[in-house]
Amino acid sequence: MLWSRMHGLPPGLRYLPKEDWPPRPAPLLTQPFAAGMTGWVVVFGAVIAELAGGVAVAHQTSAVIVVPVLIFPVVVAFGFAVMQWWQVRSWGAEPSSWWHLAGTAAATLTWLLWPMVPGALAGTRALPCTGSSQAFCNVAPATAEADYLRSVTQAFDYHLLAWWSTGALILVATLLARRSRIAAWAAIPAAFAGCELATYFLN
Repeated sequence: MLWSRMHGLPPGLRYLPKEDWPPRPAPLLTQPFAAGMTGWVVVFGAVIAELAGGVAVAHQTSAVIVVPVLIFPVVVAFGFAVMQWWQVRSWGAEPSSWWHLAGTAAATLTWLLWPMVPGALAGTRALPCTGSSQAFCNVAPATAEADYLRSVTQAFDYHLLAWWSTGALILVATLLARRSRIAAWAAIPAAFAGCELATYFLN
């Protein structure tokens, strides 16, 4: 009886055998229509947020603003994705169709083909004291050159961290996709966010 009270059963069902209880409603993210609408809203909203966040990247806003603006929609989308994966797994619901992997395929293409080289570095080797930066290195004091080299190294480190983290996130989305269609399509805004961040750090 205590167990039935904890599970919120009506008083008339507390003394019935478990097999006579009415079926529980399926969790929201395992219901085809509800899960589809939720996924559409979450992923479409994340894509719009990433496109809007790209405006902050284009205007070279401070990293304190750019990073949270680009990462937050991805966190929300993957939160729903993990929740759907858990509900489908625990409820034993039917897995998603394989065609949802088109979302992770599109994200992978975006990740690999996104142009990240800043216009000022296009056609150069993009290395310190080479190409278009040679004139700066010829006239700059040693301390300024050291600061320049340090900032370049840091920028490339952040760029690589953002880029490879995006690839890892797309891989995670692919692994979750069989039980979470939201994860498969959430990889697209994740690719946008990671590539925008990687480009931002180089710029």
